[in-house]
Amino acid sequence: MNKKLKYGSFAVALTVAVLAVIIIINALFTGIAQKKSLYLDMTKEQIYTVSPEADAIFSSLSNKPIEIIFFTEPDIMMGYEYQKMIYEYALKLEDKYDYITVKYINSVENPDALEPYLSSTVPQVYTTDVVITNGAAFRCYSMEKFYTFDTETDTVFAFNAEYRFATAMMQLSYDKMLACFTVGHGETTSSSEMHALFEEAGFEVRDIDLSKENIPEETRVLIINSPIYDFAGVYDEVNEIDKVDRYLDNMGNLMVFSDPSATTDLPNLNEYLTEWGISFTPAHIEDKEHCIDTYGRSVIAQYTPEGDGASLNKPLRQLDNPPKTIAANAMPIEVLWEAHNGISVSSILDTYDTARAYSIADNSVVNEGSMPLMTVSMKTTVGDNNEKYYNYVLCAGTKSFAEEIYLHGSTYGNGDIIYAAMRAFGKEMVPVDLDFKVFDDLALDIELTQANTWTVVLTALFPAIILAVGAVILIRRKHL
Repeated sequence: MNKKLKYGSFAVALTVAVLAVIIIINALFTGIAQKKSLYLDMTKEQIYTVSPEADAIFSSLSNKPIEIIFFTEPDIMMGYEYQKMIYEYALKLEDKYDYITVKYINSVENPDALEPYLSSTVPQVYTTDVVITNGAAFRCYSMEKFYTFDTETDTVFAFNAEYRFATAMMQLSYDKMLACFTVGHGETTSSSEMHALFEEAGFEVRDIDLSKENIPEETRVLIINSPIYDFAGVYDEVNEIDKVDRYLDNMGNLMVFSDPSATTDLPNLNEYLTEWGISFTPAHIEDKEHCIDTYGRSVIAQYTPEGDGASLNKPLRQLDNPPKTIAANAMPIEVLWEAHNGISVSSILDTYDTARAYSIADNSVVNEGSMPLMTVSMKTTVGDNNEKYYNYVLCAGTKSFAEEIYLHGSTYGNGDIIYAAMRAFGKEMVPVDLDFKVFDDLALDIELTQANTWTVVLTALFPAIILAVGAVILIRRKHL
């Protein structure tokens, strides 16, 4: 055989062999990356990355093992973008935290395996559902719950898995955090966004009729959400106000959302709230310079910069471009004192000084300028060893604060205010800092020139190097 042909054939064979090895290594690495979620997240919103805020939550929950269970085969999920994103995020959690395990159950071949995850609230588990369990209790979510939808177009615009996994694991890991909504006075409860907001934040939510039952001792917060009938008082057969008072004396926390048109019909409740330093004024606020409607009734609130209430709006105030917080159809709150008998009162949200309040009775101007829209009363109790304990009463002069339009999306700060209050009242971590991760598409967040450079590097450079090495070997062999 010709010597040159022999060495040339060897060089070509060597080049082909090296390229084959590269392809095999790439395939193996891709398989491992898919299994272990070993990807470099180059998306603008870091969609596939555990944020520092979420890491603080996940790292604090290692006291109980958690299983994340899927019912679709992993290979199939990897071919369906929306399931794939949830699955890959779960794998990342499994890889990062020792107490989290990702599991697949073939519910078609083994339908009995679904039995532990069925209940009156979960009568059926679908193959696209995700179950999160600690062995004793579980949460079951449809795939849609891991995404945020545009309420106008009903299209997906953000990835919300970080928040969904964190809240579920908190519910399964913490001791019970109970939020009770009063009923029996025309309140808005189970159908309200406020109800859903507490559930999503990790609270167990329960309705309670104070005319028939007492407030459970484990209740972290009692919510009175837009009543239209008064609470029974001292002259009634069952004193509901006394139950609220005893609950607060036992370090409980209260939220009251009231409507201007109903406040005159709530004398017992209003009188009780004066003991906490606030009084609702039966008037409608208008501010046509700071509003989002043509009538000036959907008022844009100012964030109070001082006092105890300022701590609840601080995360918003510190932003370069703080979102608007809206108080629609609101009435002003009168702060009766700043400090008295261990109770301090401060504003969380105020109107701008261009606002006016018009009496419900005769539409006359009863106040103008900056007025409190939401307040917090904080009671300080000194216990053994001079240790201080705090409990709170938050009041808002609007029943519309937690309407859907103000809670979803990144336009308004209403949800952030409620979450901050939950964090203080619940005395536990709630995922107030976990925002959904918006995506217009799943493209990399790099400029065109950068994309072109990466394309050249990844598709041409390495093969070119191998071919060049092969060519050098071939030429040198020719001259031997």
